[in-house]
Amino acid sequence: MIRLALALLLAASAALTPLAVAQATPAVPALSPVTTADEDAAPVRIVLETLSPAIPGERSTLRIRGRVVNASDTVIEDISVQLRRSSLPLPTRADIDTAADAATEAEGREPTDVPLPGTVIEVTDRLPAGEFASFSMRVPVSSLGFTEPGAYAFALEAKGREPGVDEFEVRQGMLRTFLPWFPRGAAVEPVSLAWLWPLAGWPAQSVSGVLLDNQTPEELQPDGRLGELVTIGQRHQATVSWIADPSLLQTIQGMAQGYRVVQDRTIVVGTEDAAAATWLEQVARATRVTGVQTLPYADVDASSLTQAGMSTDVVRAVTQGPRVASTALGDQTDGQVYWAPFGRMDQPALDVLASAGVTTVVLSGDAMPATDGQAVLDGQAIAALPTDAGAIRAVLTDPGLTRLLAAPPRTASEVITTRQRFLAETASVALTLQEAGAPDRTLVAAPPTPRWTAASTLLTPLLRATRSAPWLQPVTLSELLTEPTPTTSRRRGGYGEKARADELTRRYVAAIARANEDLSTFTSIIDNPTGVTEPFSEALLRASSSAWRSQPATGTELLESIQVDLDAQTAKVRVLSEGAVTLSGDSGKVPVTIANDLDRSVTVGVVLQGRPSLRLDSRPIEGVQIEAGKMASVDLSARVVGGDPLAVDVQLLGPDGEEYGSPAEITVSSTAYARAAAWVVALAFVAIVVFVIVGIVRRIHKARMASSRTAAGT
Repeated sequence: MIRLALALLLAASAALTPLAVAQATPAVPALSPVTTADEDAAPVRIVLETLSPAIPGERSTLRIRGRVVNASDTVIEDISVQLRRSSLPLPTRADIDTAADAATEAEGREPTDVPLPGTVIEVTDRLPAGEFASFSMRVPVSSLGFTEPGAYAFALEAKGREPGVDEFEVRQGMLRTFLPWFPRGAAVEPVSLAWLWPLAGWPAQSVSGVLLDNQTPEELQPDGRLGELVTIGQRHQATVSWIADPSLLQTIQGMAQGYRVVQDRTIVVGTEDAAAATWLEQVARATRVTGVQTLPYADVDASSLTQAGMSTDVVRAVTQGPRVASTALGDQTDGQVYWAPFGRMDQPALDVLASAGVTTVVLSGDAMPATDGQAVLDGQAIAALPTDAGAIRAVLTDPGLTRLLAAPPRTASEVITTRQRFLAETASVALTLQEAGAPDRTLVAAPPTPRWTAASTLLTPLLRATRSAPWLQPVTLSELLTEPTPTTSRRRGGYGEKARADELTRRYVAAIARANEDLSTFTSIIDNPTGVTEPFSEALLRASSSAWRSQPATGTELLESIQVDLDAQTAKVRVLSEGAVTLSGDSGKVPVTIANDLDRSVTVGVVLQGRPSLRLDSRPIEGVQIEAGKMASVDLSARVVGGDPLAVDVQLLGPDGEEYGSPAEITVSSTAYARAAAWVVALAFVAIVVFVIVGIVRRIHKARMASSRTAAGT
């Protein structure tokens, strides 16, 4: 009761003379000695539901609403909540890190924290284990005692006691956040803030346009990932900078005209064509304000492909991206950007991208740290990247802001603390740069990957707050890219074993390479491959997407479906011949029939391959043209060695002599060896007959001679 009376007295004095209280609090230590409970145990969790306004003004009233939750296994009594703040603004981002994780004040400053008189409220006399109690308070900002502009550490402290354990009230829990304070007229040079707003997905679409799963249709819903991204971006279209994957736009454009999707291992007609049309129309309207930068088609994994010697695939993705995006949106795009997976890039891939025409790469600021002795670097968002094709620009995202946007907050309390942390970090950068006398600088806020989940509960109020914050001014990516590149000396961060291990696996990329070779062979025999090559090559680029780093099983499923479709198309040009062929001599003609079930003419070669090859002598025939849906027959000259039947493969060939498709199997034998064998048998029979006759004659002759000698002796 004594503590309650003291709290009421202080609250009354704060209400009567808020300015006096505000001026006195920075130098006031804790109101009374308070024993601090082990914060790691956190018997009580404080959950925020409202903290408004995010950026308070001098005449504002701070509104706070939340709950205290008993996370322990015992009753806690006399629970109260009190506000605390740091005595001075936190000068650096390192101090903000420290304050978020531990104390409410940067290390080395006194006093370490300041409890705010008049902000103690009784929440409940008794809170059983596992239960919660709500609280709310309204505090005039003028009574908080802010003195200097900047970002203050701000905390809600829960006190209470465990019956039979605590004699006095102790700290039972603490929720730490931040509160920026920039009164009207505060001298601060605003920092430019660019928001990168990527639209990308997991391009699981087969050669024939069938979606392999329902992920994209679900994400197009108003509460889906892509639906929320566009809705939020539309509301702040003058602030955000759109970056889109052309393959996503192409897929959704196709969906708007009707689509098929795999559900429960069955291909069915999709039902979200109207949602697709609406989404694409929203994107087209929103991007007319600030334009849209495009990623290479399907956001291919440039490092993985270049490492495997498939740089031509990277070039193809870069060159066809703007055309596909312009077709989908009905307008020209503003430029092309490559978003490095996880913010890092190896030099060979950079060289390929630059040679293909990419002029901008999005990297993490950690990937290009400054060399020793450089000035403050926060806010240097552009850097030069040397390549074999000349220098290109790196847009450096702010690592701290990226971490805050990496995962969507799960609760209202996380939304509030993330929002306030974002505002505090940008405010700290603005003041740090101003004190250092740095020229105009820019921060780039971006997610860690183009495939991100934007929580409207966080981003809508955060975007609104960043537009009204006096220390920030919005800038678009297009505007940023017109600025001169700073001459600050930087070094490239490493691209080591971990970065290489995060790439698409070598086995997977090798399978893509084999499919590309099969596609090249297939299209090489088609007299006019227009309209045949594109669906397969685009599907293989989709299989090469960096998206499959996070969903390798779906990537494998996509690649396997492409190979099945390619094998099926390849098999439409095939050899029909089968069975046995008998040559009238040791050489002759082998008739071969070839079928073309494609919808266009082809030109092939054909060759006979003996098993073993030493027993067959045959030359291939080239330039056999077969019209669409027709068959053609040719005769191949062949000479067979040996009398036994010979297994022969009838193999189709491409224009450069490469094998095409699977061979047909026939058996070839020669009658020449059969006739020779008959003569041998006949001669052997005659020889035997002669031998027998000679033997008989000799025996008769011997018998006669013996008889003559007997008669003479008699």
